Amino acid sequence: MEYFLRFLLCLLRWTLIVVVVVSLSVGAFTFAMNYANITILVTDGMKTRTGVVLGYTERDELPKFFAESYLAGDRRLEDTTYTDFTIIRFDAQVEILSLHTLPWEDTATVRLTETATIDGELPISKQTPEQLANPNKIRPPEWQDGSYELTLVKTQEQWIIADMKEIPLKQEA
Repeated sequence: MEYFLRFLLCLLRWTLIVVVVVSLSVGAFTFAMNYANITILVTDGMKTRTGVVLGYTERDELPKFFAESYLAGDRRLEDTTYTDFTIIRFDAQVEILSLHTLPWEDTATVRLTETATIDGELPISKQTPEQLANPNKIRPPEWQDGSYELTLVKTQEQWIIADMKEIPLKQEA
């Protein structure tokens, strides 16, 4: 009887160890999958948003990344600063500062900074006589870099950016 109890105890111990290892592995895999999906979604979404503001990308691309409820109130999309300019290309850089989510959560919070360099010019047809007298190209205004906190929601196994708040950049002394 003593050998049987030892056998059961050993079997129970190894079963528990296997269950814990499998659970940790599944949790780590789920976290890594969410992290990768969120990183790609946020990076591509912010670059697409920049392209839309610059008039380089169609607005129809945004619902792939952003919730319609957010897009309806995004004032930056109504910005007409770059409307008259011909944008040849742009390079938007998104740096993720922090990302918080857990395998069992359907929400995530991401803090990031966004910068962009723009190559373009004001077409001759839209220049004033004073601007035409200047032989240099008239470049578009500098992109206003920003720091943001994004809230993502997972619906139907797909992450989407539900909200975005601008965080004031810290003033360097």
